[in-house]
Amino acid sequence: MVEASTQPQPQPPDFDQIVDDVPERWEETPPLARKRVALLTEAERAPFRLATSFAPSRSVRDTDDSLASRSIASQVGFPLRIYDDGILLATTSLQYTRLSTEAVLPQSGISVPGELWDVRAGMFFTRELASGWKVGGLFNFGSASDEPFYSAEELTLTSLGFLSVPVRNRDAWNFSLFYSPTSQLAFPIPGIAYLWRPNDELEAQIGLPASLTYAPNDSFSFRARYTPVTDVFVEARQAVVADWSVFARYQIINESYFLAGRADREERFFQFEQQAGVGLAHTLPAGFSFELGAAYLFDRRFFHDSDFDLQSDDMIQVDPTVSYSFQLIWNR
Repeated sequence: MVEASTQPQPQPPDFDQIVDDVPERWEETPPLARKRVALLTEAERAPFRLATSFAPSRSVRDTDDSLASRSIASQVGFPLRIYDDGILLATTSLQYTRLSTEAVLPQSGISVPGELWDVRAGMFFTRELASGWKVGGLFNFGSASDEPFYSAEELTLTSLGFLSVPVRNRDAWNFSLFYSPTSQLAFPIPGIAYLWRPNDELEAQIGLPASLTYAPNDSFSFRARYTPVTDVFVEARQAVVADWSVFARYQIINESYFLAGRADREERFFQFEQQAGVGLAHTLPAGFSFELGAAYLFDRRFFHDSDFDLQSDDMIQVDPTVSYSFQLIWNR
């Protein structure tokens, strides 16, 4: 299964990450504060990343089968136009997962697909209005399937609209409306949250989606976020020597796909697991960096259903294992 650096299923985004992509008046921000903000946001704002991971074969419970997985994913964002008060970005992403197994889902008799693809392309924009309000949106088109673009039934369309209303000196109210047919909740999801910035070290988005970022100095940072239903990410990162850092990470991964030729167009193939891992990161010249990681994978479930249901009757469960990952990032 893929690691955090790859592409989990679409969820409503964290506004403290999105609106920070608008060019800021950096000359008004103390240098130390700028460095801490970069610690908090550079991973999400990277315009290029390439990641791969491998999980060795483990038994499928209550069967004689086993399952191994490997994946590769990439994403690229490049500006089409940069304004004084906003930006227009083109985005593309590709994720490929190979599942090596002969397992069959118990109720439907569907074979676990050997290959899964998630291909997307789209645009993102954000602008700051004269009032200081920030507005933006995202449009994303693609296909998530074992046979991408097999028919119109495997196409996906993700859309997002958001509004950020500043209050006090540093805070904001964030409003959103998000939709993706492959998210856990496959219907439009409203969001409302209060972004609290009491100082240069702490940001907390209180509401849905929720997030917390904390960087008390130049070497340590902590990040956490949650969006419904089970999208959880927690990471602590500590610099150890020049250009090297270590991190510990916990996350819940959920992905879903429309299998080609399925009888019910509402049904999806789901992958779900929890991950707890550690890793080593190194900063390279010209804005590049890489990460090496190992994670313990547990609570691994594969099922086919019309809704996200962790108690589905059409499910197999796979024994825990340790996965290994590599990620290359370019941060401009």
